[in-house]
Amino acid sequence: MVSDWSDFLLEVHHDSARLSAADFQVSTLQRIRTHLDFDFAIWGEGDGTSRELHTATVLDQTPTLFETWEPVKHEDPFANLVIGNTGQTWALSEVPRVFHSKAYSEHWGRYHAREMISTMQIDPRTGLHVFVTLARERNQADFSRQERAFKSLVTRHLFLAAQNNDLAAVTRAQGHTALVDRFGVLHASDDRFTALLIEEWGLCSRRRLPAAVIEALALHGRYTGHQLELTAEPVGSRWLLQARPVSALPLSPREQQIASAFAAGLSYKQVAQQLGIAPGTVRTHLTRIYEKLGVTDKGALATRVNGRQLPPAS
Repeated sequence: MVSDWSDFLLEVHHDSARLSAADFQVSTLQRIRTHLDFDFAIWGEGDGTSRELHTATVLDQTPTLFETWEPVKHEDPFANLVIGNTGQTWALSEVPRVFHSKAYSEHWGRYHAREMISTMQIDPRTGLHVFVTLARERNQADFSRQERAFKSLVTRHLFLAAQNNDLAAVTRAQGHTALVDRFGVLHASDDRFTALLIEEWGLCSRRRLPAAVIEALALHGRYTGHQLELTAEPVGSRWLLQARPVSALPLSPREQQIASAFAAGLSYKQVAQQLGIAPGTVRTHLTRIYEKLGVTDKGALATRVNGRQLPPAS
């Protein structure tokens, strides 16, 4: 068995260096199954206090598994046990009268989870609770003491391997890069990315992006600020972010005046009147401005202009 453990851990750490962040957790759960049989599995990370789930990889169960957990998450006695006692492996059957609980009848029971074992610890990078849960459905035997020992041993190594995998994903991407969840929590980043965040928002941004940034990334896949521009690529339930410093807009002084005035809400005629030029000239300039900035509407122009702090029209 010791040899099996060693071989398993070597394979997992090898995978952490070569697999994408989206594939690593699925591959690792599948590897566990070759040593410890289960029907479905969950590898997730979330806030232990609010029970807000930040990331989740679900193997061999519906991806909407946690939709039915949401209404009962604060009444789940198994979650209470695991969250309140991190660093250990716990079984569902250890919870008194768990099968009579609301969380079981309205959630776990719907997925025929007769027995589960779960291990959780706090991720030092994010402050989130990370866990791996294995479940057996009806007509399956309980997890044996030896199986629980194996799960307890390897899970600690899985969490470390996952951290290495996140760092490898950032390194492979090159540039000013970070791996972030949909709540804005940074899971891995290179020093250059962190430096740009601090320049834009201060030290408080080293671990979590502002809510307005996350909203923009979710809606548009990009965010433009005063000092940096972010673009987001989905990686599983997270984003791989690329950051680049903002440079001066490639506009002539006259184009800057027109862009600033138009983005502030003035009409073609009002801009023309303010600058003492014909409305047709304003339209011609705006056509070139849109092409140079890669925007297609007034709202996008305003975002680019405000992000670069153009001088006011005069």
